[in-house]
Amino acid sequence: MGATADTIWQVPAYLPYLQPPLTSEVVAAAEAVIGYRLPQELLSLLARQNGGYIRYSLPRNVHDTIAGIGPHYPSLTAFDWDECQEHVSFPLHGLVPFDGDGHWHLCLDYRENPVTPSVTLVDIECDRQTEIARSFADYLDVLRIDVDDQYVLLAVADLEDVKSRLAAILSVAFDPPDAGDHGYPTHRARQNSGWIWISPNAVPRGFVRPTDPRYTELKNLMPGSASRYPELPENSYLLSASEAILPAVVDACARCRLLVRPLHELVTDVWVE
Repeated sequence: MGATADTIWQVPAYLPYLQPPLTSEVVAAAEAVIGYRLPQELLSLLARQNGGYIRYSLPRNVHDTIAGIGPHYPSLTAFDWDECQEHVSFPLHGLVPFDGDGHWHLCLDYRENPVTPSVTLVDIECDRQTEIARSFADYLDVLRIDVDDQYVLLAVADLEDVKSRLAAILSVAFDPPDAGDHGYPTHRARQNSGWIWISPNAVPRGFVRPTDPRYTELKNLMPGSASRYPELPENSYLLSASEAILPAVVDACARCRLLVRPLHELVTDVWVE
C-alpha cells in the first residue's frame, strides 16, 4: 500500500521541524528557488504537515525525515552543493535533497526528467548514487515501517499493575518514566546487561523540549492526543527489549496473562527481512 498523507507522519510531531502552514505563495516561491515544479504527491504530504519526522523509512537506510518548505531547519530550499561537487564524480545540479546529514542525501532528481523527478540516494563520502524510485509516487510505495522486534501490550487497564507484575517475575525495578527523548513517557527497567522499554500508543500530537529556544512559541502548536500507530487501540502499549532478554520478557508477559502480540502482526506496510 505504501505511505500516504494520512499515515506517513510520525506521532508525536517534533514541533521544531514543522514549517508554517503551506500556501500557494510559499510553493511558488520555493519552486522559483529550486528551478523546478515540485511533485504533487510531495505537496499533498506537506499540505497535511509541512515537514518533520516520518514513521516510514527505506529498508536498510536511516531516512527518517521529509523537509518542509519554510524558514526553519530542515527546509527543502536550504541546500548548496558548491562544497560537495568536488567530492563526487557525478553532477549534483538538478538534485533537490529532502533528507540527509551532509554525508548522504535523499533527493528529488530532476537531471533526466525536469518534469517528473525520480528519487535518488546520494552518498557524498563514497561517491555513489543509487536510484530509489522512478517518481515520488513510487518512492511512497516502497516506504515501509520498521517495527524492530517490537511487541504490543493490548487492553492495558492499569500500566502500574502491569509494570509491578513484570517486575516481580523478571526481578527488575522500573525507573521513573522519562518523556524527554520522544515527547511521551518511556518506562524502562534494566536486567543484567539488557533493557526493557514500555511506552504508550496514545501520546501528545506534538512536542518540543523545554530547552528548545522556540519552546514558548511552539508548546501549544498541536494540542490534544493521537495514536503513534492508528491501527492499534488507544489503550495499548509498545513493548521492546534488548535482544538477549527479549524472549524472557515475552515469556514473562505470558506468565502474567498479559495479551501481547508482535507489532508486525497488527500494522501494515512493515519491513520484513
